[in-house]
Amino acid sequence: MARAVEVLRKAGMVSGLRKRATSFLDAGDVPLSTNLTDSGPKNLTNFTEFLQGTERIRSAVNGISGEGFLFALGGECSICVGTLAGLKSGMRGELGMVWVDAHGDFNTPETTPSGYIGGMCLALACGRGLKLNKIMPGAGRVLREENIIHAGSRSLDQAESENMLSSRMKIYPTSTLRKKGINPTVNSAVSVLADRCGWIICHLDVDALDPKIMAAVNFPAPDGLRIKETQAIVGAVKRTGKLKLLELAGYNPDLDPNRTCATRLVKLASELLV
Repeated sequence: MARAVEVLRKAGMVSGLRKRATSFLDAGDVPLSTNLTDSGPKNLTNFTEFLQGTERIRSAVNGISGEGFLFALGGECSICVGTLAGLKSGMRGELGMVWVDAHGDFNTPETTPSGYIGGMCLALACGRGLKLNKIMPGAGRVLREENIIHAGSRSLDQAESENMLSSRMKIYPTSTLRKKGINPTVNSAVSVLADRCGWIICHLDVDALDPKIMAAVNFPAPDGLRIKETQAIVGAVKRTGKLKLLELAGYNPDLDPNRTCATRLVKLASELLV
């Protein structure tokens, strides 16, 4: 996933977005370290590098946030801690999050089966597991759990599922969305969130999409969202008028030799901004 931004840029991501925007600033890439081998404790793999990268992302986002709408493109989901911290320092009002992902990303160092920080990042942003006070001053968190809508899940670790159920977040697995109807369910949930929050971030891990549509992901899970279902979720957030950041992550170009998925993501990203 480290090459995701590079490959999606080459696939036309910037030009595709520019066509949809009335004004557009490409703020460039945030330089991050490249790891040839893993380091750190087994339950927090590459934690030092994560902290360094998160601080760089936080600083970059803080420097460009302004009044406009932001689109963030990353390798894996742990970029969210830096983008949230960077935005939070310059925004007023409660932050709301719509997290679209096949997985929970809500493990902690105590429950993780892998040590993969990308599977803990949403919990870390909420102050669970570790208090990242240097990055998130004050309570060591940037996000209140009651202000999270988690949509599209269908592959959760057992302990992670327990973490989520103990939380005050609203959880809408893919099966629930389809059973109750995606549009009425999401519209209702997002409306309540918007009433409570001054601004909202939508995070999209592309493994939320069905693997038949998006095969180039590290952790595919069957029976995922279709393109129109994903558009319906993001569209509901946009209609609140409070969407500040759309964040896309999780694409692995090494699993996309013909760049079919890259082309599909460029098209999807531009359509989500209409």
